[in-house]
Amino acid sequence: MITLDKPGLVAGYASFHNSTDLSAWQSVRLPIYCLNGRPGPTTLVMGGLHGDEYEGPVAINSLANTLDTGELDGRLILLPAVNVMALMAGTRLTPDDGLNMNRVFPGNRHGSITQRIADWITKTLVPVSDHVIDLHSGGRSLNFAPSILLHEVPGEAMNVAKLAALAFGAPFTVLIQEDHADLMIDAVVEKLGKVMISSELGGSGIITHHTAKLATQGLSQMFAALGHFPTQGSPEPSRLVRLPSSNTYLVSDDAMVFAPAVSLGAFVRQGETVGYGHFVNRVDCGPTTYTAPHDGWAICLAGQGLTRRGDVIAIVAEGVQ
Repeated sequence: MITLDKPGLVAGYASFHNSTDLSAWQSVRLPIYCLNGRPGPTTLVMGGLHGDEYEGPVAINSLANTLDTGELDGRLILLPAVNVMALMAGTRLTPDDGLNMNRVFPGNRHGSITQRIADWITKTLVPVSDHVIDLHSGGRSLNFAPSILLHEVPGEAMNVAKLAALAFGAPFTVLIQEDHADLMIDAVVEKLGKVMISSELGGSGIITHHTAKLATQGLSQMFAALGHFPTQGSPEPSRLVRLPSSNTYLVSDDAMVFAPAVSLGAFVRQGETVGYGHFVNRVDCGPTTYTAPHDGWAICLAGQGLTRRGDVIAIVAEGVQ
C-alpha cells in the first residue's frame, strides 16, 4: 500500500491475498495513484467497479499521468481499476467469486475477494475523503446518453455535488433513487454526509473517441469545481432530469432483437414509439412495439441487439421542474 500523504505523485498497488484453483497464493494488485498538492480537500475517484465499463478507467489513468501536482490544491486518490480482475477478464462481475463489486458494500473483511476490496475502500479510503466520484457506463447490456448521476440527499453535500456535476459538462445530469442503493458505495458515502457523484458515460461494452474525450475532459473540469485546480472554461450545458420509478422502465417481454426507433438522448412524447422487438427466430410473431410511458428523454436504450426476457430496453427520464 502506498503512502497517501507524501507530497507530489505516488503510484503503486494495494495488494489483496486471493486463493483460486489456478493460484493458491495469488496477490491481486489494485493500481492506485495519490496526488498531493497544497492543503485542501481530498477527492477519491474510482473506475472499473464493473469490468465491461471503460470510460472511467481511461479517464482516470490519463489524468493520473498528466495532472500537475504543482497546481493542485488538496489531494486526489485515483483508482482506475477497482475490479482489476473483471476488467482484465472483460467481464462485468468478478470472475473469481461471481459478485458485483457495486452490490456488496460496505463489504466484509472476512469475505471473498470482491467483498474484501469493498471493505478496504469503505474503511480506508472513504473516511479520509471529502468527495467520492464513481465513474460508470452502461456495460454490455445498456447504453446511456452520457450523464452524471446524483442521489437526492439533504444538506450542503447535494449543493456541492450538483455544482460539480454541471461542471463536468455531460449532456445530462440525472437525479436518481436506485432500488439497490443500500448495497452500493453511494450509501456508504452518503451516510457519512460526504459528497457522492456517479456517472453513466456510454455503454454497449465499448468505448468511443467521444466518450473517452468527454470522460477525461469532464473529470478535469469536475476537479476544478471541487476546488483542486483553477476554474477552466465554461462547460457544455447539461440538462437536469430525473429518473422515474423503475416500474416505468421498458422491459423485454422475451428473447428478441431490440431495434430503437429514436436516437439516444432524444425527446419523446408519451405513447411515441421508442423501439421494436423482433422475434427473428419465429414466424408466428410479428414485431412488438414499445412506446414511451411519459414525456421525456430517451436517456438509456438496450446496449446490444439481442435482449433477453426481463432486460431493460429503454428508460425515459423526466424533466425537473
